[in-house]
Amino acid sequence: MNNQSLFQGKTIHFTAVDPEKDAAQISSWTSSPEFVRRYFDGFFRTYTTVEVKKLMKEKLKKADESRQDYYFAIRENEDEKMIGILHFGWIMLSNQSAGFDLYFSDHNAFEKYSNEALKMALRYAFMELSLHRLCLILPSYDEESILLYERAGFLRETQSRQAVFHNGKFYDQLTYGILRPEWKKLQVEVQ
Repeated sequence: MNNQSLFQGKTIHFTAVDPEKDAAQISSWTSSPEFVRRYFDGFFRTYTTVEVKKLMKEKLKKADESRQDYYFAIRENEDEKMIGILHFGWIMLSNQSAGFDLYFSDHNAFEKYSNEALKMALRYAFMELSLHRLCLILPSYDEESILLYERAGFLRETQSRQAVFHNGKFYDQLTYGILRPEWKKLQVEVQ
């Protein structure tokens, strides 16, 4: 486990997000209402390449100034194509805790790369950032993501009733978390 690269996996790797290079790709993902609501945290609309570039530059500048956010592009090893974004946010070093999210370009990328990306993200969180606790927020209708995180050892910690509006209905908002000792125990069990 200790000699595994933090940024290089079998089929994907993490790199810096480059607004100049990646804006067009991210702009194409904004045709997905789910991506826009989660990543841009707002009402659904498509974004132009210029708008995405500006927003990404703002997010990266704010992250650099606050030192409480890290963004990584998730790229295929084969052709360097960007297929997702990993974001660590709300980093509280005094508490050794943070939140995070994985965003994928589409459902196919989620199905193909989410397990590997999550394993790499957890290694980075616990081995490099030295976190004790990592959490994320999911809507209750996102059953595939819930299953992904539960299989990785995340436990449901809170449930906010009818806090998410999606496709004409209200859904619960769920907070999941994993602690470093829980993650380490799972690593030993796998080996």
